[in-house]
Amino acid sequence: MKIAPNLQFRNWFILGLLVQMVAAWFSIGYHQPDEHFQVLEFANHKLGLSPGCDLAWEYAARCRSALQPSVVYAMGRGLQLAGWYNPFTIAFLLRLIMGLLTWWTTTRIVRRLFPELITQRGKQALVWCGFFLWFVPYVGVRFSAENISGLFFFLSFTFLYPFHDLAAKNPLARLLLAGLLLGFSVFIRLQLGIAVLGLVCWLLRYGKWPIRLWLILGAGGIIAIALSVCIDRWFYGDWTFSPWNYFSVNMINHKAAAFGVDPWWYYFTKYLDIGVPPISVVLLTLFFIGVWQKRQHVLSWIVIAFIAAHCLIAHKEIRFLFPVSLAFIFLACSGFEYLVQLYPGRKYYRWAIPLFAALNSIMLVVKIFTPAHEAIKYYEAIYNYAGKQKPVLVSYETPVYQLVGLCVNFYQPKNLEEHTISNPGELTRILKTANGRPVLFLNHQLIPDPVLQNFRLEKVYCILPSWMAPFNFTNWQSRSYIWTVYRVYER
Repeated sequence: MKIAPNLQFRNWFILGLLVQMVAAWFSIGYHQPDEHFQVLEFANHKLGLSPGCDLAWEYAARCRSALQPSVVYAMGRGLQLAGWYNPFTIAFLLRLIMGLLTWWTTTRIVRRLFPELITQRGKQALVWCGFFLWFVPYVGVRFSAENISGLFFFLSFTFLYPFHDLAAKNPLARLLLAGLLLGFSVFIRLQLGIAVLGLVCWLLRYGKWPIRLWLILGAGGIIAIALSVCIDRWFYGDWTFSPWNYFSVNMINHKAAAFGVDPWWYYFTKYLDIGVPPISVVLLTLFFIGVWQKRQHVLSWIVIAFIAAHCLIAHKEIRFLFPVSLAFIFLACSGFEYLVQLYPGRKYYRWAIPLFAALNSIMLVVKIFTPAHEAIKYYEAIYNYAGKQKPVLVSYETPVYQLVGLCVNFYQPKNLEEHTISNPGELTRILKTANGRPVLFLNHQLIPDPVLQNFRLEKVYCILPSWMAPFNFTNWQSRSYIWTVYRVYER
């Protein structure tokens, strides 16, 4: 596959693939609980490995598309039949597949949009930002509804763009595939319907498509929705239409608003905060400039419609905007190119661009080499330990396999006996009745809990070394999953 028009860009594309694969290996865990509890736990139940009573409320409401859980189910069943079942292998394969899909989609988008940028600096910015902005690999490996739906949408975009070629050539296969991807993207994440609406409105205004193209594209979308409904039927056991259930529960009955309501400007201020200033300030400024300069561009219509609609929805989270990240990057790079053309040869380019690149590189390294959720690393350590023997796992007051109030069955080994204690005496009793089995204690902090002071300890796993315990500036350890797993012995 020809991935770039010259050697310099081709090397960057290959490096982008390498970065995605590194992120897939190290970025274990989830960004937001839905990514785990509405996908992996649903599939775990379908595999018969956990009870339905432990599932999130969305399962009973049938408001989650079964497409993602069905992929996990198929992967898990295949590994079971092969005798290689391991939940961490499944999770890694999902991240790897997503990383490869992200890289492929970005590659196609960049190559399609190269002609839209005039200068060499503009093209360099698009390639560099498309692959190496600090959040791109991290988001790219997430097996989340936001990421998958966004990738499907923009992959569909690459099969349609440039739109005038389709009107001239009428490629049936490309239109059907684009329609399928659009249908799946909306079914997985209903909000992508807003992006599709922005695309349709632009095509009606500027595309001048004949009716036959619309019919083929629509047929692909209908086929995708029909297939999705059948998968929902198989997964849930009854006929249902999960996008409508989602809309009914969250919009009509205001279930989503119960998780928090924010003002319309939330996304702009929140992005400036968590997008790592000054990087976020620069990118948002360039984005606004790019939208203004390319206000008739199809991606401007798509991203404006998507962001405006989300500003009107009461419950807001930054992850809801992940699906339009590629459009955001292109428009920000367009804004950068405009400034370079408007103010050529400025001296501050010589230090501003390297400074931006250095700050971004630091954040990029941090995000691709650290787990997305630290708790999953401890689950992996316990799982690997339990594979050798049948241990007893103890925790103080809070169950080990519970996060955000929900049971984490997917990563729990089956040969594990778990106890939650409230005083040291219970730990003594467990040690006496363990019958030679190892007793592990999950300590919910970096230093040993006082409940362990009368026992002999052997550290089994901790994500950080003990010498970091005193360095607890702003009490950051209390806001992180910095746990320690000990093997406990009587003195």
